[in-house]
Amino acid sequence: MHLKIKEIAEIVSGYTFRGAIEDDPKGDVFVLQAKNIGLHQDVVDIADLVKVSANAMRAPYFLEYNDILLVSRGSSELGAFRSALFATDQPNVMPSSSVHVIRITDATVLPKYLSLYLNSDIGQKALLQIVTGGSYIQSILIKNLMDIKIPIPAMHMQTSIIGLYDNVSKQEQLRKRKQDLQKTMINACFGEFVLGEKRHD
Repeated sequence: MHLKIKEIAEIVSGYTFRGAIEDDPKGDVFVLQAKNIGLHQDVVDIADLVKVSANAMRAPYFLEYNDILLVSRGSSELGAFRSALFATDQPNVMPSSSVHVIRITDATVLPKYLSLYLNSDIGQKALLQIVTGGSYIQSILIKNLMDIKIPIPAMHMQTSIIGLYDNVSKQEQLRKRKQDLQKTMINACFGEFVLGEKRHD
């Protein structure tokens, strides 16, 4: 079964600021920008987000747990319009205009599944087909995003895909830790060798 995003979710664009977003240490609202969204990295920590004052804004749209975040501007290459899950219940976090927010309204669709699909090569190619703008920086319009058709498998299949992704991610983390450990051991060996040489000089 394939359904358009507008049939399973609502989509809003982030807040448009006038000029650059400047950090206000005394601010009471956190701003999530495209630069805060990493490929295949859900947002779980807001410590690095810019803060602003709510008094300077009109009707900010606050993120909710399991909202899907999608970079709305980028270059015409796979991975540019990356997606992530807002995986924290931290209040007072709002998106900037460089981020679209997809909030699932259909209980038969898991937010994590949709985010993974959008990050897949197939999903990224589908997004690149609807971008508008110049040859360098392009944008995704909400009206076009709404009409993208998403394959919706049974719930158990969605869960299996998420489980497979989590497994692969853990294996990748273990592989990276192993590489880091090997580098540390090699550097330590060279360090001992150099110290040993100096002792004999």
